[in-house]
Amino acid sequence: MTAEKARLLTTLLSLAEDTGSLSDELHFAGWDATERVPLDHGTANVLRALVLPKAPRVLEVGADFGGLTRYLGEVSATVHAVEADPVRAAAVRFRTRDLGTVTVHDRPPGSGTYDLVIVQQPYATRSLLNVVRERLSPTGAVVVLTASRSVAKTLAAAGLEIQRELRCAPGHEVARAVLGTQIYTELPRLSAAITGGPAHGLALLCGPGAAALWPAYRLATYFNTAERAAFACTRADVVRTGEGAEVRRTPLAPSPPVAGISVGPCTDKVYDAPTMVEVLLDEPERVAELLTGWRDLLRAEAARGVEALWDLVPHNVLVDGATLRPIDLEWRNADAGSPEVVERGVLVLADKLADAGWSAAADGGSVRDLAGWLGVLIGLHPSFVDTAVAREVAFSTIASCGTAHGTGEVREAIAEIWRTRLARTVHGYRSTKVGAGVAANEDEVAKR
Repeated sequence: MTAEKARLLTTLLSLAEDTGSLSDELHFAGWDATERVPLDHGTANVLRALVLPKAPRVLEVGADFGGLTRYLGEVSATVHAVEADPVRAAAVRFRTRDLGTVTVHDRPPGSGTYDLVIVQQPYATRSLLNVVRERLSPTGAVVVLTASRSVAKTLAAAGLEIQRELRCAPGHEVARAVLGTQIYTELPRLSAAITGGPAHGLALLCGPGAAALWPAYRLATYFNTAERAAFACTRADVVRTGEGAEVRRTPLAPSPPVAGISVGPCTDKVYDAPTMVEVLLDEPERVAELLTGWRDLLRAEAARGVEALWDLVPHNVLVDGATLRPIDLEWRNADAGSPEVVERGVLVLADKLADAGWSAAADGGSVRDLAGWLGVLIGLHPSFVDTAVAREVAFSTIASCGTAHGTGEVREAIAEIWRTRLARTVHGYRSTKVGAGVAANEDEVAKR
């Protein structure tokens, strides 16, 4: 990062009213990757995934712009953050100025013991790690955040053997998922779905308290923090149970609904089964059967009084033999019943099938044509597309902004994305996944 960019970020942090670890003000302030990463909701996800000790004394070496420092200061009793660069150190002070738990230093303090030490790889030298080991409490732990396991030899030489190795996707800077190594063999379908690609980051857990940071029953933790306002950000813990495994989803910051939109907790058993979208891509001839089955499932769930119908759409339905199983029903929409969800499900299904160039789509047909045809198969008039899009645009605007007021520019941008998508021909269509309603950002939970 250039010195000019670092000064810009420091100035931005000095002016921000909300500098919290889930600040929407900061999350949506970045213009490019170098600005967005330090300000992202997910900067602290690698630490959110851990079970941090209660009321710890923490040493953080390499505080950068304070993304991890801010979170540590919110959950810890005392945080000593070390950042040698004076511009970045100023940024850390601005970001934690309303916390009485954080002090910023240009080198590790000369005395005191710590329950938790966070070290960024560039600082993981033999001399520093020797100091860390000597200053660690009897039940303390060290977390080294790195893009390479090459630091393992240095850790071992300093008497800090790795007790747990966690993989961070896409990296530890803004982790979408934090995974133990066992999930790759125990639940390969789920691990592939929640990472969405290679895991380029590592969190290496060392010291006598390392095992407690990541319980043996936990396989992974993944997050929805990217294109969402803070009120809608969630985490999902994948845990072993006596009957296999389940996913437990919870909001990061439980909040009241915004214009009837909210997220809530949900728990799903893990099944080794494809989603409706995956099945339709392989077996397009089953489209009428599966659409009808999904519609009937939705109506049955509505009759049972299930609150979280808004997410009961085809990409959140597993085809487990002859049984359709809903998963990941975290979104609530107080103004939508089963008819509105049917329209939403068909619209989003058409978008996902088009994104994959679905073989059963008509040659030269548009995404709008495909959505209309899918709707007709379960009794909808093709004109439903316009009302479904309007509803999806309104939902996506609230989900990404956290408010229904003053959002005209965002609403119009999302509406334009949908207009462009619907006009494209299916077999020439490749979605950017930007603004496709929040559903487009949830593919990681739809492929179990």
